[in-house]
Amino acid sequence: MSAGTAQNPEPAQDGTHADADAAPPEQGYPKSRLWAGLVGRSWLWFIVGCLAITLVPILFGWRPYVVESGSMVPRIHIGDVVLASPVTDKATVLGRVIVFNSPSKKGEILTHRVIRISGDQLTTKGDANPIADTGKITMSDVRGLGRLLVRWVGLPLFWLQTRQWLLLLLFLASLWLAGLAVVRDNEDDLDESGPAPQDPGDGPGLPAEPRPTRTSVTLAAARRFPPLGKPTSPGQQQAVAVPSVLVRPALRLQRHGLLLRAGLVGLCALVLLVPSAMASFAATTASTTNAWVSGNYDYGSQVTALGPYLYWRLDETGTATTAADSSGNARTGTYNASGAATYFTRLSGTGALAGNSPNNAVTLVNAASCINTTSTTAIAAPNTLTEIIWFNAPSTYTSGGKLIGFETPRTGIAVAGGGGTYDRHLYMDGNGRIWFGVYNGATVTISSATGLNNGLWHMAAATLGPTGMHLYIDGAQVAANAGNTIGEATTGWFRVGCGNLAGWGTPNWTGANSPGASSPAVNFPFLGSVDEATVFMSQLTAAQIAALYAAR
Repeated sequence: MSAGTAQNPEPAQDGTHADADAAPPEQGYPKSRLWAGLVGRSWLWFIVGCLAITLVPILFGWRPYVVESGSMVPRIHIGDVVLASPVTDKATVLGRVIVFNSPSKKGEILTHRVIRISGDQLTTKGDANPIADTGKITMSDVRGLGRLLVRWVGLPLFWLQTRQWLLLLLFLASLWLAGLAVVRDNEDDLDESGPAPQDPGDGPGLPAEPRPTRTSVTLAAARRFPPLGKPTSPGQQQAVAVPSVLVRPALRLQRHGLLLRAGLVGLCALVLLVPSAMASFAATTASTTNAWVSGNYDYGSQVTALGPYLYWRLDETGTATTAADSSGNARTGTYNASGAATYFTRLSGTGALAGNSPNNAVTLVNAASCINTTSTTAIAAPNTLTEIIWFNAPSTYTSGGKLIGFETPRTGIAVAGGGGTYDRHLYMDGNGRIWFGVYNGATVTISSATGLNNGLWHMAAATLGPTGMHLYIDGAQVAANAGNTIGEATTGWFRVGCGNLAGWGTPNWTGANSPGASSPAVNFPFLGSVDEATVFMSQLTAAQIAALYAAR
């Protein structure tokens, strides 16, 4: 064959004619669409994930409830969804969040915590409320026990019910924009590169046919769509012609899949139209840091919500000499008379409230250990008060001592009748029993029945007022004297960890180291650990004290 004779071109290695294989120039991919698609997918799948977590437990009999007000803030917010499981055993609900029918308003559903069980009656309270709910309920009113909390997912329903159209519109717009970004991103991924060149035909005498659309696939895809023409060498990847009759339906299918996914999001949102739970307020509160499950929400915020006169949390570290007052009244304490902190062991991270941060306390180590009121101005002894202190005494401790009380002078001790007065105090005796003593012409006391020198943290609370004297240990009343409503008329200061107990011996003391029935002035320090010392100029109720202990 001569050099000038035209020859049929050799098929290219990709299985097509060489002149038909020239790929169109690659177009730049807009990065803005890439990032928009990524953000859109993330937002849509976040919504779907929240809805899935909310709705899947329905298969197991749990019911979702959307919270519509803030008596359980900040750990349960407006718009959160509480998932509640059926419950019949009242022993399991104490201190836990329940969903129940309101005893005062028919058709209303509440989400509050059970703080007390008395017989068949349950007392409830919102974590952010300073007082318990006035209405009592029974287990027949309980719809379920709170098991799972899903953040924010009920907000669109809340906005709809409260007609907050702007917020609802912004939310719907975010879904639409996210869906649009995902659709455009998918279109760019699968976009055809333009009209395909015409195939010259398969041989002489055969009409030319439109060349099929091409897309890049791997050898795995090539197994499903055999190449047109001569195969390449084994193991080599290549561009394979895929008929447009297959590509275009695939494009439509992927676009329809996006619409289906968007429809799924809308359907899941509609399922949220379920009975809502209104965590309604019982009163205004300043509480800011509570938690959902009993044992985790903040004890301190519960105390401050009740308006203490002074509140020494004893969280100081190092050589601090001042006990800060968390009541907001600037009634600080001083670590012993001279202000030196060498008489105390700081318990960093091992105080009474495991769920708090910081969780510090102090151990009083010798007779000079005391926490006195810093102010030098005496106050009139209150006849309506509540004293609360957390304490920890080892099982080997048999010395007893004063935990908290009201006394004159401000520091040191003085003989009764010689300027010294001391009553309205909580103290431990040699057997570890806790006593609450008031002087009203004679010593009047009530006490716990058993010793509490066992190496564990306990909360002791004593109240004096119109209903008499009451003593509570770990949130439960252990003794009362309704006949005595006042103490000695005097002036003085509050102190923690030390003080005079002369005259408060037998019968107001059991075990070793009795201060005697009429001893001279004797300091009886409590050589154990103390934490969270609080004084209220009000007589807290049994329900309020139980709620404080539940918040530990």
